[in-house]
Amino acid sequence: MSIEEHHIETTAAQDAAATPRPVTALARWRHRLLSPLWLGLLLALLVRVWLVVHTGGVINGDEALVGIQAQHILRGEFPVYYYGQPYMGSLEAYLMALIFAIAGSSVWTLRAEPILLSLVVVWLTWRLAAALADSAHLPAYAKTTFQTIAALFAAVPPLYDTVQELRTLGGYVETFVLMLLLLLATLRLTQRWQASASHKELALRWVGIGLVVGLGFWVDPLIISAVLAAALWILIFFVVELFQMRNKVAPERRSTLFYHIRTLCLAAAAIPGFLVGAAPALYWGAMNQWANIQYILQLSNSMTFNQRMVLIGKLFHFYTTYVAPRVISGALPVENSALNQFFTFTFGISIVVIGAVVALTVLSLLWRHPELVRVRQLAALPLLFGIFTALIYCTSSASTAGLHMPQYDLTGRYATPLMLALPFIFSTLITIISMFFYESSKEFQPRAESTAEKQPSSRASAPLAPSRDARAAFPLALQAIMFGLLALYLLGSAYTSGLADPAYTFQSPSCPIAPANDAPIIAYLQQQHVHYAWALTWLGYPIIFKTNGSIIVADPRLAANTDPRHRPPNRTPAYLSAVLHADRPALLAFVQHTDAYPTLLQVLNGMGITYQARRFPSEPGTDVLVVTSLSRTLTIKPVGIFRYIFRNCI
Repeated sequence: MSIEEHHIETTAAQDAAATPRPVTALARWRHRLLSPLWLGLLLALLVRVWLVVHTGGVINGDEALVGIQAQHILRGEFPVYYYGQPYMGSLEAYLMALIFAIAGSSVWTLRAEPILLSLVVVWLTWRLAAALADSAHLPAYAKTTFQTIAALFAAVPPLYDTVQELRTLGGYVETFVLMLLLLLATLRLTQRWQASASHKELALRWVGIGLVVGLGFWVDPLIISAVLAAALWILIFFVVELFQMRNKVAPERRSTLFYHIRTLCLAAAAIPGFLVGAAPALYWGAMNQWANIQYILQLSNSMTFNQRMVLIGKLFHFYTTYVAPRVISGALPVENSALNQFFTFTFGISIVVIGAVVALTVLSLLWRHPELVRVRQLAALPLLFGIFTALIYCTSSASTAGLHMPQYDLTGRYATPLMLALPFIFSTLITIISMFFYESSKEFQPRAESTAEKQPSSRASAPLAPSRDARAAFPLALQAIMFGLLALYLLGSAYTSGLADPAYTFQSPSCPIAPANDAPIIAYLQQQHVHYAWALTWLGYPIIFKTNGSIIVADPRLAANTDPRHRPPNRTPAYLSAVLHADRPALLAFVQHTDAYPTLLQVLNGMGITYQARRFPSEPGTDVLVVTSLSRTLTIKPVGIFRYIFRNCI
């Protein structure tokens, strides 16, 4: 053990001995009830509810489809994946169905599911911060500071991250929970491993890790960044433990080596845990020619090495230019211009903090100063995870869709897991600085007292020199300023939730012109006794969800386009079949507000079909044209003008 590490452990032991421990159950409960964690949970709840209420319950088509799946679960269906794709398990839909069963189906209960899980994210951040603080042997006051700041940053993340966390796109917030759970389980495994815990306990911890990994791969393959970070963390720990055995005597070295190798072999216990967690994916794959496995494999095998390197270079530039700045600063693709300066400020502060923590962590490998070692112990795992989130984004074929239209932010959600590392990075720097100020203020206090006793007239002899009381108060004043700036940063981030554009914040980047308020359209369709209609999914799915399936809508592009580039996936074949066989289904289409005679009406008039048409305002410059009461059924065919009428969105 080095001198610096011995100093850290000695300080921690002295602090633990000086800190009174609760000895009764009542004291333990009082400690829990007065925990700063409750402040973080309350703040997280208020910020997210405020954002949802401020945006008026707007949901886009993809989010509505998850709600539709939850409604179908309540009717007896048991889906395994998000409709129409062999990845992203339906865990979110099942959790949502449980809420619907209790509180009813609505846009508000749909948003309730990610709000509740975001509280779990805050709690897991608190728990992981506690485990990291224990690894760094922080004093009790510093551990509380580290946990509190991490929880507050998780409770009030940048606006962009808050929006992505609340989107019900099939499992993102669930994946965030599993990522944090995996990192926590990995850290606790290595801590108990280092403490020479029993092999039974370590085997159970390996089983838990396997369970989380298996469940994560079913919910969303995006968990791969946490899996890689956890695997590398365990490997580094194993190598370091073997390296540290060199100073032990031969018998102890053999015993320790045998213990570490046997513990590593216990990783096989993760296999049954993985099989249990991934059971839905394995069952579905066995029933569908392993299409889910084939999908993941084809993502990595569809390019040559040179093509892959060129693509990685483009994605890295795109990530550093557009994606990462949004995740770090909180800027939305479409935002209130008044927020630009604030997001510039948050981005600058975040870059300084991240750069400082990275620099101190690297420096700790060269200079084993006690405080630098603490920085590494606090920040190494979050930084490792953050690096892998960036690496996965820049090497994944799924990210390439954002290259062609960066202004639409089509793939930024794949990089959002970086938000999970930011609270620990901020908390590391603030805690270390706070400890420095605190220890500095303590150094002056005894000297000030002894000086006052021995030389009561010294102040009169040197009136221009600062007193030791003032010097002792100076670090405390700096500490107060730092925490004041922290409070302003967090309050500013929370306040941006009330300045976000209500119409655009939760809209899909693939169709930002969809109406934020489609209630008048739904009311009109119900008034006209419409039960079947043609409309783009961005219009159709919210209508289906909000009417609980009383109005069935299908995407006309599925019938009008044979080119796969312009044909969306057929996620709900039953809906398409129902509309294809319906009698005179209505038509809904986006039209320019200035277009007095849209192409759709020209087609109907040219075919001699009579109809009733009405316009509803959508987003600025765009209307939704609703055509009902057709004299005969309009058959959508993959010829002529039909291929172009319904191509307003991506």
